[in-house]
Amino acid sequence: MATEQRSARIANQTSTIIFLLCAIFIVAVIMGVFLFLGSNAFRVFTEGATLKDFFSSANWDPTGNNDVNGNPSFGAAGLILGSVVITLLSVLIVIPLAFGMAIFFTEVAPAWLTKILQPLLEIFVGMPSVVIGFLGLTVLVPSLTKLVAPLTGGLPTAGYGWGAATLVLVVMILPTVISISIDALRAVPGSVREASLALGSTRWQMMLRAVIPAATTGLATAVVLGMTRAIGETLAVSMVLQGAKLPKNIFTPLVFFQPNVNITSAIVQDFAETLGSARDAYWTLAFILLVITFIFICISRYLASRSVYK
Repeated sequence: MATEQRSARIANQTSTIIFLLCAIFIVAVIMGVFLFLGSNAFRVFTEGATLKDFFSSANWDPTGNNDVNGNPSFGAAGLILGSVVITLLSVLIVIPLAFGMAIFFTEVAPAWLTKILQPLLEIFVGMPSVVIGFLGLTVLVPSLTKLVAPLTGGLPTAGYGWGAATLVLVVMILPTVISISIDALRAVPGSVREASLALGSTRWQMMLRAVIPAATTGLATAVVLGMTRAIGETLAVSMVLQGAKLPKNIFTPLVFFQPNVNITSAIVQDFAETLGSARDAYWTLAFILLVITFIFICISRYLASRSVYK
C-alpha cells in the first residue's frame, strides 16, 4: 500500500513538473515573439523614420523607388486606415447576421434542422482563407466591377479594393462569430427563459429582453474574436485589394471600388524583396498588428470573465 502511494505521489509530482515546463515554454515562446518583433520594429526609427510621419503620413515607400532622389518614405497611415476600415465595416455587417442566426439556432430552429445546419457551419469555420480569396477574386471582383460600372465609367479594376475585401472578410468571420454566439446563448440558464415567460413575456420579448442581455459578455467576446481574425487576415484580403498605395479620393464612395491597401497586403507583397531599413519598416507593421491582436485578445478574455447573471 505504501509503495502504491509513493508511486502515485511521484507520478503526480512528475506530471506537475512536466505541465509547468510546458507552460513556461509557451510563455517563453510568446515573449520571444514579442521581443524579436519589437527589437526589429523599433530599429526603423533610428534609420530616418519618425513616429509622427509613420502614423500621420500616407506616403508608404520604404525602398524609395517612387522618389526622384531615391529617398524612402515611411508613412503607414494609409495602410493602418485600410486595415481599420475593412475590419470595422465587416464586423458591422456581421453582427446582425451572426446574432440573428445564433438566435435562430438556439431559440427557434427545431432540433432536426439544427443537427443538419450545425456541421455545415463548422465546415465553413475551417475553410481555408485561400479558397475564400480565390472565390472573391474570380466571382466577387467581376460582379462588383459590373455593378459599379455606371459610377466608375467601366474601369476594369473597379471590383478591387476595400469593398471586395470587406465582403471577403464578412464571409470569413461570419461562421466564427455565429459559432461563438451560439455557445454564448446556449450557456444562458433555462431558468432565465422560464422566469421571463412566467412574467408574461412573449417568446420574442423573452429572447430580446432576457436571453440576449444575459449573453451580452459572450456575444461581445464573439465580436472581438471576429475582429481579431479580420484584422490579421492576409492572403484572401491581398488577393482582392491589388493596390500599391492609398487612392487620392478617399472621401468619396469610389474609394471602396478601386485598388487599395492595408497592412497585411503590404507585408505579404513586399517583405521578401526588401533589405535594410525597408525591411525594418515591415517589421514595424508586423509588430503593430501583433499589438492590436494582443489587445483584442485581452479584451475578449476580460469580457469572458464577466457575467451578467451571477
